[in-house]
Amino acid sequence: MSELDNILSAAIDLAEISSRHARNAWLGDIAVTYKADGSSLTEADLSIEATWRERIRRQFPTHGILGEEYGSDTGASAFTWVLDPIDGTRQFGTGLLNFASLISGGRDGGPIVGIIDLPLLSARYGAAEGRGTIFDGRPVRSSGHRKIQTAKISLANPERFTGDVAHGYERLRSSGSLKVFDGGAPAYGSLSRGLIDVCLNGTDLEAYDICALCPVVTEAGGVISDWAGHPLTMAASGR
Repeated sequence: MSELDNILSAAIDLAEISSRHARNAWLGDIAVTYKADGSSLTEADLSIEATWRERIRRQFPTHGILGEEYGSDTGASAFTWVLDPIDGTRQFGTGLLNFASLISGGRDGGPIVGIIDLPLLSARYGAAEGRGTIFDGRPVRSSGHRKIQTAKISLANPERFTGDVAHGYERLRSSGSLKVFDGGAPAYGSLSRGLIDVCLNGTDLEAYDICALCPVVTEAGGVISDWAGHPLTMAASGR
């Protein structure tokens, strides 16, 4: 097994662990607290990331780790894991369905492995550089649709499109044949399956929100970038 295959296999194992935990937590009594920036936090966020970190350190002791809840640990290798245990804690904490667990790995700053795990559905998107994107055990491809007037478009939380990005949001909101809103990371999985043609996010993203999406989209034949068209890296944030 190559190093990349070994890392992808490890990422899938991490998703298996978090999927059970996240599902059980969602079915139980969810207690939500709030961080200094006003974003939601639950016990599941903390315990899942802590478990992931412990397993990564044991299996890959030289790798770096960047996680939403516990910050950055610099490693001695060129590889870094990027983790978001519950992406969409706002939805998770209010009993809604569109959240995901995101696991990514990057080499020299570029995401090369990505997992979008949907715990409530026992469904998972997985991708690695040169391996394609797999959903529910089968390869998937993005739509290749090129006409914005007839595209199916996913737009993130409308509150995140303010100031100089509001115009871009309004242009897409007035385009397309169908719009869905605030789909979160699952929308990028749907894009990789060809069910959505365009996804747009505002200014509120960090690397742990972004990195897992990149291989899932690109390995399915899609394109993902910042608003200026630049490739996304582990240093990406904002729009």
